[in-house]
Amino acid sequence: MTIFMYNHRRTSILSLITFLVLLNACTNPLLKPTAEEVLLVKKYAQSLGSDCTDFRIVSGEFKVVISDMQALTGDSLKRKNIQQGLPVDTPPSLKIWSADIVDYPTQKMLDISGVEPQPDTVFSDSEYANRILHWNLDSHLNSGDVTLSRHFKYLTFDYRPMVDSKAEHQNWHIIPKDISDKYTRSERFLEQDDALVDTVFTLLENIPDPVSQAEAIYQWIRQSMSYVYPPQERGVRNALQTLEGDCGQYTALYITMARIAGIPARQQSGFNFVEGNTGAHVWSEIYLPLKGWVPVDATREDGFLHLDNKRIIASIGLNIPLAGSPDWASFENSEVEDGKTDFMQMYTLASSGISASFSSSRTILRSVKIK
Repeated sequence: MTIFMYNHRRTSILSLITFLVLLNACTNPLLKPTAEEVLLVKKYAQSLGSDCTDFRIVSGEFKVVISDMQALTGDSLKRKNIQQGLPVDTPPSLKIWSADIVDYPTQKMLDISGVEPQPDTVFSDSEYANRILHWNLDSHLNSGDVTLSRHFKYLTFDYRPMVDSKAEHQNWHIIPKDISDKYTRSERFLEQDDALVDTVFTLLENIPDPVSQAEAIYQWIRQSMSYVYPPQERGVRNALQTLEGDCGQYTALYITMARIAGIPARQQSGFNFVEGNTGAHVWSEIYLPLKGWVPVDATREDGFLHLDNKRIIASIGLNIPLAGSPDWASFENSEVEDGKTDFMQMYTLASSGISASFSSSRTILRSVKIK
């Protein structure tokens, strides 16, 4: 969970800290690309092929400001610990993780100009290999204000893979076993309950090939779900019961239904990142034996096998392990439980015994389109 979505996901901990969200538009747009940028895009376009069009080069900044941070003591600390469901002698603590901005098939990093302050550790999570930055701020709890910032520049593009359904079906047996095992399993928030299994089997009974099945699931969700934000509760069980929710609920339902059908599926998390819209967003990917991971965004009308160039990707997967997670952290008091966070976008935190205000911003510094 990211800081700016804290109150939407963990409504029981609203009283812990104060949040302010700042969503900034492009502050210094340059409408025309430089000659060097045009040459760079031509190079990438030749290597990526005709599935990729409408290139964008974007510079941006992510920032979180922690203000008036104080470690509580005495009776104030005891009351806070009781409020958070912690042992009364739990010491004040603040730990923050963030998924690094790295290369993905539809995202090429051109520059990472700085992370301030430097994280205490950088690691690759053991489940999905997301590169994760970790700050242990326990020694800064009485410093008043702390700012974490990152600057980056990346290339993105509209991705619409041309898929041969018959060829994918004929080669389905070559999907690596580790991918099939990991991404068709039932897991927390993606539980494969009997009611959903029956729904999938009924829906796909007369649909012969996996790509057509994946599209049928997409169309069923598009027709059955209503967009409601925020949802009452997170996870596929609530999504199926209510048939409503936000992008996270659409995605949980799509992934779980695809997995039941034997189609490897996972979540991709990030943001819309264009002028006027830098909001958090999640969507799905399915694995095809010839094309590999391809996108499916069930909240979008044109989202089957299509990812537009308006995204920035932060992480993949659900239930992501976080090194350095304290034993006391749970979804009742933090954004981590059993050493895992459900998914990662901007920042994920575990806190105890502190008073602080948080503000976060996502700023587009420059954006150019190159066709």
